Amino acid sequence: MMDVSLLELLPDTITIEPFSANSTTQAPTYGAAVTYRAQVTSEWGKTITERSGRTFQSTVRIIIPDRVHIDPRDRLTLPTGWVPNQPPILSVSPVGGVLSMATDSTEILA
Repeated sequence: MMDVSLLELLPDTITIEPFSANSTTQAPTYGAAVTYRAQVTSEWGKTITERSGRTFQSTVRIIIPDRVHIDPRDRLTLPTGWVPNQPPILSVSPVGGVLSMATDSTEILA
């Protein structure tokens, strides 16, 4: 369990709907939504390069204080007021020691 004093570093709530499959019309379908406490910061500005060589600029950095499996095809919903509210997930990586936490965390760039 996380130290209660660290919860003030996680003022935001995000929702992840796990990618399930593509429908017969190739539209993505999703599983049940899961809500996480997180820290959402804007304009992180990290450049992400896909295996194909295409590059994208992230505009949002999200830290979840647990190691969670997130697929880039999952649907991310940011807190109210963020535009876009459902940006594509560009990168997911495990990180340690973020936000002065001793536990491992998950970083999402979108």
